[in-house]
Amino acid sequence: MDAGGSATGSALGGGEALTTAAGATDGAWAANAECESFWQLPKAEKLSQSSQATRVGSVPLMGAREVYQKTRKVPDLFWNRYVCRPIAAVLVSAVAGTRVTPNQITLASFVVGILSAGLLVALPGHGGLIVAVLVYQASYVLDCADGMLARWRGVASPAGHLLDFLMDELKAFALLGAAAVRLHGERPDEPFLFLGIGGLVALASGIALTSFQRHPEIAPPRGRAADHPKSLLARAVGVVESVAKFLIHYPSYILYVALAGRLEWYLYPYVAVNAAYAAKAWLGVALRFGRASA
Repeated sequence: MDAGGSATGSALGGGEALTTAAGATDGAWAANAECESFWQLPKAEKLSQSSQATRVGSVPLMGAREVYQKTRKVPDLFWNRYVCRPIAAVLVSAVAGTRVTPNQITLASFVVGILSAGLLVALPGHGGLIVAVLVYQASYVLDCADGMLARWRGVASPAGHLLDFLMDELKAFALLGAAAVRLHGERPDEPFLFLGIGGLVALASGIALTSFQRHPEIAPPRGRAADHPKSLLARAVGVVESVAKFLIHYPSYILYVALAGRLEWYLYPYVAVNAAYAAKAWLGVALRFGRASA
């Protein structure tokens, strides 16, 4: 989830683009046919072709460094560039020569993310919090790896991007709900459960409003941005949006929150930014369609 698991994150910056299932099926069929023809060759020719395959296009020999250099995003967040993507590059270099597809990695990221949400509720104490968040970080590494593998193979697609976005949002729901339940269990006298419910409503509203605004029949035509100096107000808004991007991209800081034993430091700003984004998006829709001429 490069987007960070929220409608706001998607609106401020997109996620990974992955391959389609149809392309993966065609690739698997071709691989089977190639494998069958290979085993029908004489032994000497088999060894020659096998040696050539090792020399040319062998991802392990190219190494994770080259995978990272050729599949990284520019610009990117600090946590992505120096922590998650280097680890993801090792994974991509290991599976790039196999039949593992980017979409399968996306689905694996979802499963691991849901597991981390379950652990967040089930594992008590400071140690349990750290373990749950580390499992979530593993999910995010996979979320980086799916798009990197797609770009490495040259099979990125809009359908894969949408699948990645969908899984990211489902993980965001699960993590937000699990965090609220855990905090409520630890401190039942504080309104964490109600805050979590409100956060889920805000997150769902933001996703719905974003989807509506981006629909081809609703979205205005894109024009070329005017090239002129930004005003002081525009720069101030840009700074606020940068801070919002960081808060929405909770994989960048949730580990620090867990190490400090203060999970509410994730919950408060995440709910606040999603609520603000949902309100802003709704106001935009209301102003556009509430006019008499609309």
